[in-house]
Formats: sequence, C-alpha cells, structure tokens
Amino acid sequence: MNISTSSRYSQRRKPNNTTNIEEDATTLKFGPEFDLKQIGNDGNEAMLMTLNLSEARLLIKETLRHRNVNKRNVEIDENNNEDDEMYYSRDNDVLRKTQEYLAMFARFRTDSTVDSVEHLLKGSATSSLHPFEIAQLGNLACDDSEEAKTLVPSLNGKISDSELQVLLDQLRRFD
Repeated sequence: MNISTSSRYSQRRKPNNTTNIEEDATTLKFGPEFDLKQIGNDGNEAMLMTLNLSEARLLIKETLRHRNVNKRNVEIDENNNEDDEMYYSRDNDVLRKTQEYLAMFARFRTDSTVDSVEHLLKGSATSSLHPFEIAQLGNLACDDSEEAKTLVPSLNGKISDSELQVLLDQLRRFD
C-alpha cells in the first residue's frame, strides 16, 4: 500500500484571525495592500505604486522579452508586434489570457505614449488624488468630468470639474 508520508506529520496552517475589511472603491477603502505607505522588499518604506493597464502591458511585455533574450540569447525584433507578445507566453495559459486582456483594454500602445501619460497623470494637477484614482483615469476613456466622477466617485470634492476636464482632454490627445 502506497501512503504518502510527506505531509503526514507536517503542521497545517491555522486560519488567520484577522477580521475582513469591507472594501469600497467609491470611498477608497481598500485592504492593507493598498495603504499609501508600503514596506518594500528591502525593508524600506515606499509610497504605493499603482499601474494602469497600459503600464502593466508594457511591463509584462518587456519582462518577457528580457527573459527570452536571456534564456535563448537571441535578439528580439523591436517592431512591437502584438503576435510577438503572445509568442513568449504560449506555454502559460494565465499569462496568455492576461496579455490578451491587456492587448484588448490597454488604452495607450507605445512606450513613449505611456511615458507621456504617466508624466501627465503624476503631475501637479493630480497631486491630491489617490494612486488608485490616477490609475483609473489612465484606464478609462472618459469624455467629460461628469462621466469620470460617475465612474470614479471618489474624485468628487478632490478635483474641480474644469481641472478634470482639462486633464481628460490632455489624455485624449494620446489616444
């Protein structure tokens, strides 16, 4: 009779006694993983960093290219072809589906556009906004400030309609 003994005497993880936090994006009430001040891997305190979908797409794409170059020691064509992105993740279903999602919904496509949008969104006009709100403005293609405040209710009272409209108009130039 074959009996696995690898887990026979191991201790099982006990349930965590922490209380569940009721999350609500409309009031920016998130769990501790979204606290504005985070402790990094190096043990130092850092500000919360959020990515919009376009930034996440570029980050994953460049990471996969870097891994592939290191793994196979070949040069990658720099044509930013969507098919190339899918080639690198063909063996990982979750990664492939993530890339398909990002390819469909990421608003900004080129490195320079994403950099320009990041600079715009992290400028003085948005200094009072939570990183979540900034990421959402980068994700959503809102036509006017009313639509933006409907989709991201926490913006109400933080930024005037005219300031938000100017920001949305500037973002639309990069589409």
